[in-house]
Amino acid sequence: MSDQTPGHEDGIDPVSGETVRSASAQLREGGSSPAEQASMMDPANQSLAEALRITFRILQAAMFVLLVLYLGSGLQSIKANERGLRVIAGKVAAGDLRPGFHWAAPYPFGELIHVDVGNKDIDVNRAFWPYVEPGKEDTPLDSLRSRASLDPAQDGSLLTGDGAIAHTQWGAQYRRVDARLFTKSIYPPHELGFVRAAIARGVVHAVAGVEIDALLKQSSQEQGSVALRATEIARQTLREIGKNGSGLEIEQMSLKQKIPPVYLREKFNGVLQAASRASKAREDAQRDAATMLSATAGGSSELLISLIDAYERQFDLGQEEQASATLAKIDRLLDGDAIEVDGVETRVALGGEVATLISRARQFRDGAVDLARSELTRFEAKLSQYQTNPSVMIATDWSDALGKFFGDPNLEIFFNPAGTSTLELVINADPAIQAAKETAQRLKDNEKARKERMDAIERARFETREGLQTRG
Repeated sequence: MSDQTPGHEDGIDPVSGETVRSASAQLREGGSSPAEQASMMDPANQSLAEALRITFRILQAAMFVLLVLYLGSGLQSIKANERGLRVIAGKVAAGDLRPGFHWAAPYPFGELIHVDVGNKDIDVNRAFWPYVEPGKEDTPLDSLRSRASLDPAQDGSLLTGDGAIAHTQWGAQYRRVDARLFTKSIYPPHELGFVRAAIARGVVHAVAGVEIDALLKQSSQEQGSVALRATEIARQTLREIGKNGSGLEIEQMSLKQKIPPVYLREKFNGVLQAASRASKAREDAQRDAATMLSATAGGSSELLISLIDAYERQFDLGQEEQASATLAKIDRLLDGDAIEVDGVETRVALGGEVATLISRARQFRDGAVDLARSELTRFEAKLSQYQTNPSVMIATDWSDALGKFFGDPNLEIFFNPAGTSTLELVINADPAIQAAKETAQRLKDNEKARKERMDAIERARFETREGLQTRG
C-alpha cells in the first residue's frame, strides 16, 4: 500500500482495500502503457455504448410510433352528405367513395378529398332587378324607384319575346352530382360563378321565348313555365363545361318575383286586374250556366242541348228525315228511354225542372183523359136513360139543376106578399151574409195558399233528390 495520501481522483479497491489511482490521473501522469490505458477505458466505453444503444432503441420506437401515426393520418371519415376521392401522387386513384372510413396515402404522397354533395341554395336577386342598395333586395315593390329609363351599369332587366322589358328575381337549388368531374373541372372558389352564369343564361333564353303578359301570369310550378324552361337550359349549360361536364346539376329553379318596368307597373296592374275581373265574370257565368242547366234538366242537359241544336240545324237546312229522327230521340230521352249516341246505347236520367214539367204534363194528360172518359161514360148513360124514359130524365135533371141553383150561397130569395100587383124594393145585401161569405172566402184562400206552399216544398225536395241521383 502506498504511503501517499490519496488525491481526489483516487479510489479504494473494493476487493483489496487499496488505494487505486484513477485512469485519468494515471493518463495525465503518463506513467501507464497503451494496453493499460485501453484496459482502463473499457468500463467507460461500455457504459457509453449501453447508453447509446438505449437511446437508439428509444429513438427507433419513437420513429415507429411516428410512422404509425403518419400512416394512420390517412384514415379519414366521409360524412353522409359527402363523397370522397383518393388521390396518390396527384392522380385520382379512386372516386365516388361512399360515406364511411377510407384510407389514403398521407400528405405529401396523397390525400383524401371531401366533396359535399348536399343541396345548396342560391338566390339571383340583383342580376335582373332594378337597383337597390346591397342587402335590401327584399324591398317592397311600392318602394322601388320609378324611373322612365334604366342604367345598364346598375339596373338589371330582361327582354321578353315581344320586345318588352321585365324584371325578375330567382331562387335555385343545385348540388355536386359527380365528385370526380367536379374536382377535375371546377376550381371551388369559382363554383358559384359558374352556377350563377348558367342560371343567368337559362333565364335570358327562357324569358326571351315568351311575351310579357304570359311571363307575368305564369306560375313557377306549372308545366311549360318559364322556370322549367330556364332550369333545362341552365342544366345543359353546366353539362357542356369541360369535356365530360362540370359535375354540377341544377335541381330546380323558382321564379320568386316578376314585374314590368316600375314606372309602368300601375298600368300593367290595371290590365291584369281587368283580365282577372273578366276571368272571374266568365267563371261566374259558367258556374251559373251549369247550375241553371242542372236545375233545368239535371245530368241530361248537355245531351239534350246537343240534340236540340242538331234538330234546329237540320230543320233550317231542310233535312226533314234527319230532323224527324233527332226529334224522335229527344222524345225518347224525355220519356226516360235509352237512345243511340255515337253508336252506343245511352240512358241518361232526366232531372230538374224539365222532369217536373214532364211529370206535371203526364199528370194533366192522364187527368184530362180520365175526365173525358168519365164525361163520355156519363153522356152515354144519360143518352141511354133518355132513350128509355125521356120525361123521367128531364124531371131528374131539372130537379138537380134547381137544387144546385137554390144551393148557391150567393143566392138571396125574397117572397112577395100575396095580392101585391106592384112591388118596388130598394135593398142592400145582408151584412151578416156578406161577412160570412168573406170569411168563408178567406178561409178558402188560406187553405189554397197552404196547399200550394206544401206542394212547392215537396217539389223542391223531389228536385233535390233527382239532382243528387243525376250527379251520382
